[in-house]
Amino acid sequence: MKKIILYLMSAMLMVSLAACTPTQPKMETTPPDPQVMASTGGASDKVPDPNAEPMEIISVYSKNDNKTGLNQAMDAVDKLTAEAIVSKLIEYGVLEEGTKVLKYESADGIGTLDLSAVPQGDDKLTIAAIGNTFIENFELDKLKLLVNGKNYSSGSVKQGDNDYLEYVKNYKEIK
Repeated sequence: MKKIILYLMSAMLMVSLAACTPTQPKMETTPPDPQVMASTGGASDKVPDPNAEPMEIISVYSKNDNKTGLNQAMDAVDKLTAEAIVSKLIEYGVLEEGTKVLKYESADGIGTLDLSAVPQGDDKLTIAAIGNTFIENFELDKLKLLVNGKNYSSGSVKQGDNDYLEYVKNYKEIK
């Protein structure tokens, strides 16, 4: 009789242990409908458009609000050309609407930019913005600025044949 009770107790112990062990959750065998899948809003959701044209990232310098120096902004253009950069300088208010690139060429780290017009007033800031933008984006050592084929000249700045714009390192404050 003791044997039967011992077997019965063993069986009950096994049943109770089996009931307490965790069970594996059921795995869904059918994939969810793609329209039902939620977006996480993370980086994995931001896939570049394979049909989009590649863009060139450029640096654009413009006058700061109190006209004591320049601000630097990063922007994009379809292709790095003098015309694209002049368009961005117009967009940022450095050059006036309708300004055209008459000629741009570069060789041996020296660029020559001939524009149809350069606005008067804030001359140092304007030419520093043009110079820094072109020098940085085209990786130049210096830039010759011409207006309608002639050396740039305005009220406070007069450039001669051997005068070039160089990159202004302290562009945030220009005196």
